[in-house]
Amino acid sequence: GRAAWSIAASAPLAPPGGAVASAAAASAAGWRVGRPRHISVTAEPTPNPDSVMFYPLSRDVLGDGTKTISFLNKHACADSPLAAAIFKVKGVSEVLLGAHHVTVKKSSNLDWELVQPNVELVIAQFYAAGLQVVKEGVAERDSAFAQHSFDPGSLEAQILQLLEERVRPFVQQDGGDVEFAKFDHEGGTLHLRMHGSCSGCPKSSVTLQHGIKNLMEHYIPEVKEVVAFEEDVAEDLSYLSH
Repeated sequence: GRAAWSIAASAPLAPPGGAVASAAAASAAGWRVGRPRHISVTAEPTPNPDSVMFYPLSRDVLGDGTKTISFLNKHACADSPLAAAIFKVKGVSEVLLGAHHVTVKKSSNLDWELVQPNVELVIAQFYAAGLQVVKEGVAERDSAFAQHSFDPGSLEAQILQLLEERVRPFVQQDGGDVEFAKFDHEGGTLHLRMHGSCSGCPKSSVTLQHGIKNLMEHYIPEVKEVVAFEEDVAEDLSYLSH
């Protein structure tokens, strides 16, 4: 199983200036504010050495039944006060919000000993202040079918169902997520977008090939290959099928 790291952060009742916006300012901005409380945050490693999962104890992040949200840089997190606060920590390069956890990716040239305590403190202070993780209307229901309109019974529909019910819950346990990109009927190649700790992870290709591929081939024999989808080189990935 996953070995939990024993470090926990205890939050004061009010965040210091600069780390997280004040509860009053948040309330004025239209974010829900609750009663400040003592919050602890635990951390767990992921297969990617540059990514760690953080759990605010007894608190949801996006909550059950919601789609994970990735923020690739500090300029793209206007919709999430929590992500914006975490990006203030030096060394943070990517933030993924899940149902109950936050996956933080750091720059490879910094050690977690320097980054982790600050991330834990920011998350703990954020929740202690009762701030809202994302703005109203940002979180989406976690349903692959909501984004695609494939005919029931089609290969794509079968793939989406299998991803939703068996693949994604497993991948999310390690702080990542996968998303259907496209299926090449001619070559039988399934292209998936990788998020969170899966993105850029040295073990991502191993996870794709041995885990998801075997599962897909077992239930859907038409799937012959599973590869990571890249926006700019997607059309050049066909050689991986051979």
